[in-house]
Amino acid sequence: MTLYFYLLLVKHAIADLWLQSRFNGKKNYGEKENLLKPKLYLHSLDHAALTAVITLLFAGIYWAIIIAILDFVLHSIIDYTKRIYTLKAKLTTSSNKFWKVQAIDQIAHFSCYMLYVLMVY
Repeated sequence: MTLYFYLLLVKHAIADLWLQSRFNGKKNYGEKENLLKPKLYLHSLDHAALTAVITLLFAGIYWAIIIAILDFVLHSIIDYTKRIYTLKAKLTTSSNKFWKVQAIDQIAHFSCYMLYVLMVY
């Protein structure tokens, strides 16, 4: 159970920091507030695919598919909501409030991983 949770956290760092960076400076992907552009969906798909692989190691194909779909949906909702809020509030990375919102965003993602652990175990 602990290893599964830990690997989901490692996966999160890889997908949120390393893989997401491939979209930097590429305007054709759009931004996460634009539901007609692929950035939000590709980013969430990264999370879902890696979550599926990790879950497959611990719980089999059925749970891997269920949790991957759930991860895609929840990650999309969390990131979209955060992006819309930061735009409406005109928050930038130089704002203290931006970093508070960022912390809430990460807590929401980590809470999802706890939910997946509870579902599998």
